[in-house]
Parts: sequence; structure tokens; C-alpha cells
Amino acid sequence: MVVETGPGVTRVREGDHVVLAIVPSCGECALCRRGRPMFCELFGAAAGAGTLADGTSRLSRNGTPLHHFNCVSSFAEYAVVPESAAVAIRRDVPLETAALIGCAVLTGYGAVTNIARVTAGASVAVWGCGGVGLSAVQAARLAGADPIVAVDVSLEKLMLARELGATALVNAAEVDPVEAVRAAAGGAGVDYAFEALGREQTIQQAWSSLASGGTAVVVGMMPKGDLLTIDPWGFISEKNLVGCFLGRARIEADVPHLVGLYRSGELKLDEVVSHRLTLDELEVGLERLRAGTAARQLIVFD
Repeated sequence: MVVETGPGVTRVREGDHVVLAIVPSCGECALCRRGRPMFCELFGAAAGAGTLADGTSRLSRNGTPLHHFNCVSSFAEYAVVPESAAVAIRRDVPLETAALIGCAVLTGYGAVTNIARVTAGASVAVWGCGGVGLSAVQAARLAGADPIVAVDVSLEKLMLARELGATALVNAAEVDPVEAVRAAAGGAGVDYAFEALGREQTIQQAWSSLASGGTAVVVGMMPKGDLLTIDPWGFISEKNLVGCFLGRARIEADVPHLVGLYRSGELKLDEVVSHRLTLDELEVGLERLRAGTAARQLIVFD
């Protein structure tokens, strides 16, 4: 909720309910003008430096300056953020539910709708059923994809994926996921594969699961500097391998749209929350993320 605005702020005002996203933009640099605001040069540099756009920080602890994380830094009761990082939303949606939209939902949904542009009847496989992958499953359902194959090693997450729209489940700990995905799609492979884990092995699996002319979207983030090896023979079959950052979101349009889908009952968000934490339990939540035992977690302030 906006408690105060600085000079020149016009997009939001005091009292607005907002969703924060990690892609503020200046609207004036070359990439913003080319329709790529998520790669804004000004705020990209600020994110790398851990500051706001003017090169300074508004955060400190006992007099020691702290860095901003991607200009948002919202593991706190209050945050100072750029105007372009805050998107006003309708007031009849719980804020703790709306908070989910700012990263995982934008990414998974956008990977399907903005990057792959999945259409009705297309076959889809999703590797990884955490918050991002489950959002991709839901986006595929809303697009009318069939089949929608969810791949994970957690039975609990696979059951949740089924609840959210997956039509076939593959436990990669028990079967060869490539063979199982291709079989679920009738043997030829899927039209679209979404990798939401950021691991070389699962990216290779997603690539190998594609039908001729299919597209693999790498949504997960491999560590910077790591190398990826894939079988280049797939290019002869006109397979495509593409990247994804925050689902190519246009947050000023996509956030209100997703909030509306939730309000209408078409997008399920509450069901994705596996844990609610206090700020003091943050490290416990991070350990769950590292272990892959949580779908989506929320820090809730009293």
C-alpha cells in the first residue's frame, strides 16, 4: 500500500494498493523505446549497483548503508521504490495474494502467453512445478493447450499441478521424462516445453521432448557462466530454443490483467501458497527454496 509519494509521481497515489515488480523502467532509453522496458538501461545499471536510479541507497542499518535488491527490497515493512516498479490494482483482492503476481506469476504466465504465444490445441510440457512452473501450467490451461504435461520429482507438486490444469503428470524420479512426455503427446513430442528449474539436464530434456518445429523456453536461471550443451541435430528439425526474463512482462498492463483473472476465478493463486512465514522465519523459507520443498511462500506482516 502506498503511504507516501515523492515529487513528480503521477502513476500512483497515497492509499493505492500496488503490486511491486523488479523491472522499473525509465521509458526513455533505447531499450525502453524499442518496447523492451524490462531491460531498461538506467534501472539495469541501478540493479547491478544495488541502488536506486540516482545511484544512491535509501536503506541503512545502524548507520551502515545497505543495497537495494532490484530497486524493490521488499523483505521489510516499508520500502522505497521507483514509481515505475509499482502498479496500482483494484482494492477487492487481498494484498498477500496480489503479492504473488509480481514475479513468479508474471514470469510463468508471460513465458506461455508473451514469449511462446501458445494457442488452443497446442501440446505443452512444463519442467518444474514451483511457483513459476505452476503459473505456466495455468497459462497453458487458459490458452486451451492440450495436453499439458507437468514434470517434477515431487508427487505433492505434481498433484497441485493437476489441480491447476495439468492433464498428464510425469514423475522424473521414476521414469524417463523425455519418453514419458513424448508418449503423453502422442509420440511425436510437444509443441512447447517450458523449463522452470535452471538446470542443464532439465533444459536438455525439454529440448529432447520437442516435436519438429517445437519451441523450448528456458524460464529457469542457470548460474551465470555455466555452459549448456544440447544436441544440435534438433535445429535440422527447426526446433527453437529461446530465453525468458520475467515473461517479457508489460507490468502496467499484465499485472491488472492477472489480478482480474484471479478475481474472476480463472487464475488460481491461493492454492499455490504452501507456507506463510513471519519475517523472522525468512531463513527457513529460503532453505525450503534451496531444497525445492515449497511451491510458493508468503511473508505476512501483522
